[in-house]
Amino acid sequence: MKRFLIVISTFLAGFLLYFAWAGYVEEELKITEYRGHIIYKIESEQVIDMGTAMTIKPNYKIVLSTGEALTVPYPIYQKLNKGEYTILLKQNDRIIIP
Repeated sequence: MKRFLIVISTFLAGFLLYFAWAGYVEEELKITEYRGHIIYKIESEQVIDMGTAMTIKPNYKIVLSTGEALTVPYPIYQKLNKGEYTILLKQNDRIIIP
């Protein structure tokens, strides 16, 4: 009986580990595509309070014709122009231009 419980618990652990890993891999490979014309380019500053010191962090946003507002890194913000059609790919909080 003890051997049977060891075999069952081993298979159950492997089964649960497989499904946990499959969900992790699926989430890592998920890519979201955004398409549309650029309506607005918004450059703002965000103040970050770190106790006794304050830091200013630049924030770059692009608003597409589909209504989606995306925070993009500065090189992408600089490369895109208002009114042009673009395709942006987002994977794990990284945005790239294909």
